[in-house]
Amino acid sequence: MLNALMAIGLLVILVLIIYLIDRVSAIEKETRQVLSSMQQQKTAPPVALPFLGLSSKKLWDAMTGRPDKDLDPLAIFDLQGPYQIVLSKHVESLYMEGFKDSQRGMTGEPKNTKLITSSAGAVESWIPPAQANAVYQCGVQAAQAPESNWGPIREALDEAGRFLFGKAQLDTSSPLSEWLMPLGTGMAPKGLESV
Repeated sequence: MLNALMAIGLLVILVLIIYLIDRVSAIEKETRQVLSSMQQQKTAPPVALPFLGLSSKKLWDAMTGRPDKDLDPLAIFDLQGPYQIVLSKHVESLYMEGFKDSQRGMTGEPKNTKLITSSAGAVESWIPPAQANAVYQCGVQAAQAPESNWGPIREALDEAGRFLFGKAQLDTSSPLSEWLMPLGTGMAPKGLESV
């Protein structure tokens, strides 16, 4: 009888050992699956950020030849086309803001940062305060002066544009005044006729 009890005890211990080995094996398999999925998430290609994740003054600095050390110069070069659109929209919005403010009888200090939306995504654009103010003031003055007196205003606007687009190494062949202050259209620039 003692032998039978010992045999039953050994059998229970053996079943318990087999059960524990099976459980450890199942846990190990689940752990491998979790680790494998974590590695796949790490190696997944990163989501491309518009303008390399740059915005505001950091974007301006990168486009004017002062990028962070870890930025690829070729990637910055590829941003020139999209950045030209952003800079153009920023300048246009400053000019039109000055024009509209002047028509309403109020003027102020323009902000040199603006959230600009383009096909590459939304980005906060920054330009030097002096040029932001110059473009805004051109809008203010254009609203107050007859078209026949726009000459100096057009020159000031073109000078600000040459500085901004030249500094960012963008195309400066089309003066800002050609599209923001077209001659022969009356007082309002394009898009402001209904103001």
